[in-house]
Amino acid sequence: MAENLQHEDFGEKIGGAKKDLWKDRGLYVDDLGAMNEREAKKFVKKDNVWKKPDYQAMLDGGVSLGVVYFIKKAWDSLGASPQYRYSDKTPELRRARQEEYIETVRQLQAVIEDVRTLDDAMQAYDRFLIQNGYVEQVQGWASGTHYRATKKALDNPVITNKLVQTLHIRSASHFDRDFTQKAQQEQFGVSKDQKVPKGYAIHFNDGKNTYSRNNDWKPGTYYVTKGYSILQTNLESREAALKWVQDFARQRSKGGKVRFTPPQLAHVRRTGPDYRRGQEITGQHYLDTFGFRGGEFGNWMNQNDRQASLNMGFEALKDLAAALQISDQDIAFGGTLAIAFGARGSGNAAAHYEPLRKVINLTKMHGAGSLAHEWWHGFDDYLGAKMGAKGMLSEQPRLYPLFQKLIDTMKYKPEMPEQAAKRTEAQNSRTKKNAASWLDSAVLGSLKRYGSESTLEQYAALKDAFLSGKVGSVDKISTLKKSVSGHVIPKSERDRLEMFERMLHGIQEQETPQIGRTETNFYRNSVKMGKECEKDGGYWDSNTEMTARAFACYVKDKLPYASDYLAGHADCAVALVMDKSGETEVLKAYPQGEERRAINAVFDEIVADLKLQHTLTHAETTLPLAVQAVPLAENEQISIFTMERPSVIGQLAAARPTEKSAPAQAAPKKSHAPEI
Repeated sequence: MAENLQHEDFGEKIGGAKKDLWKDRGLYVDDLGAMNEREAKKFVKKDNVWKKPDYQAMLDGGVSLGVVYFIKKAWDSLGASPQYRYSDKTPELRRARQEEYIETVRQLQAVIEDVRTLDDAMQAYDRFLIQNGYVEQVQGWASGTHYRATKKALDNPVITNKLVQTLHIRSASHFDRDFTQKAQQEQFGVSKDQKVPKGYAIHFNDGKNTYSRNNDWKPGTYYVTKGYSILQTNLESREAALKWVQDFARQRSKGGKVRFTPPQLAHVRRTGPDYRRGQEITGQHYLDTFGFRGGEFGNWMNQNDRQASLNMGFEALKDLAAALQISDQDIAFGGTLAIAFGARGSGNAAAHYEPLRKVINLTKMHGAGSLAHEWWHGFDDYLGAKMGAKGMLSEQPRLYPLFQKLIDTMKYKPEMPEQAAKRTEAQNSRTKKNAASWLDSAVLGSLKRYGSESTLEQYAALKDAFLSGKVGSVDKISTLKKSVSGHVIPKSERDRLEMFERMLHGIQEQETPQIGRTETNFYRNSVKMGKECEKDGGYWDSNTEMTARAFACYVKDKLPYASDYLAGHADCAVALVMDKSGETEVLKAYPQGEERRAINAVFDEIVADLKLQHTLTHAETTLPLAVQAVPLAENEQISIFTMERPSVIGQLAAARPTEKSAPAQAAPKKSHAPEI
């Protein structure tokens, strides 16, 4: 039998993967040499240099509350990342600032990690600031000695007033007030189940300074307050009061958000052409066919999983090329893209694209179905670099008009006539209301004071004419006011009223409401998704994520056959939520129906235009691998499968039929009706 195939990392080393990083020991200056500029900007952070101390372990180990709180405040006083000066304009100067940040944080870490007593805390100022040359002692003319910052400190953004003030402990009483007592007030070191919710307080009723109208407030009990309001009285114990206030606060806080994870596909179906022609795919095929820069496998993927991933990924990328009618070599963006299978993710994370290393990672369990989505992220990043964007092109779509058109089409659509009519009616009503209010404030007071009932009747008639848009109404009303009070409408108010007169006249002249635009269901549901799911803060409704979800749907619709590994998750962004009335609502954060067709049309325009610019290469057909003749002994087969353990991914793919036919045109057309 032929020797079993062994699949290892291929091509250029991608670098930066978790298995290569400094995560456990923290970041040192020497580690910057292996990072590019974007990585250094991302990773040079306080949390990566000096990991947050384990305060609870210190308390459990006998370190006093005030000392542990001092350590916390010292760590908190450091900036989260390097602060760059205006003059730090070159990569070399920014790199020097990063090195300075790491060195300074490490200096403080060395001092603070030795602090275990009050005396240690009081020596920290001298050990860190004076011994490292950031502060010097100078002799004053009459006031004795004092401390001042050196040029070294002034040139180092890490040395802040906040840090200096934290370290400067003047006495034991000062320490007790600023650290021990403050820690008690903030419930520092108190376990979560024993904490009084923020903003609430528990008090003991000693019977001396309490009053109730019905004399039902019992001495010797506990009560709960929020601000100046008493929320609950007569609680028998502090434990009972704590439980009551925790339950009360929990009921009034917003419920926790759900974590959205794409579902693992039960089966990875594919009914397209046999692009492999029965061959088992290797890493070399990815290098030769698509021009990938390199590839990696996760340590926990056995050889069977690696083979299944290589096979399904290869077919999916061929399907992508067929859907877009582009060259195979376009898939890897001219050799700049890398790919990883189960190597760079963690936990339940789905597939992702890393712009720092320009690599697509497909996680072992959830990566199947997300390749089109992540490929778009890579393409978005690639186009951004070509067109001068600082990051993804979708973040700066105005650099490419068709991208701006894509964003606009995703988020907005023309109003229906009835929507335009309803909106116009509401706008006109607001305009008339505001116009009437401004007119009354400018005229009515004077007419009531100096005029008669007849005058008010004249005003009412002129006001009706004004609100109906009759030209010249403001002049007549001003003349009426002058005849009664001796004063015309002041110019500033008259200008505003004449503006309203023109607006009201325009309303009367308008025959049909102008069609505006309204938010798409895709955009509206994406915003709602952000409010309901764990990742919010603009994630779900960002241009970057919306374009990726829309592209996956576009690819799925372009293919006349199923390709689950490529786009099986295109229609999976679905969540069940409760509305205010308690009714269950289905949120679908992907395009559907007419909105989807409109977005797909813009993607067609983008692909066609990029081919004209020679960013992409037009290819009518996607060709299968050339037939590879392998001499075999009689009844002998090449197998990559070992007896070590079964392949999870292979099991997912086991039931998928494959057409042994010519390229895509022979495949049957399928329905693309979105399904939950």
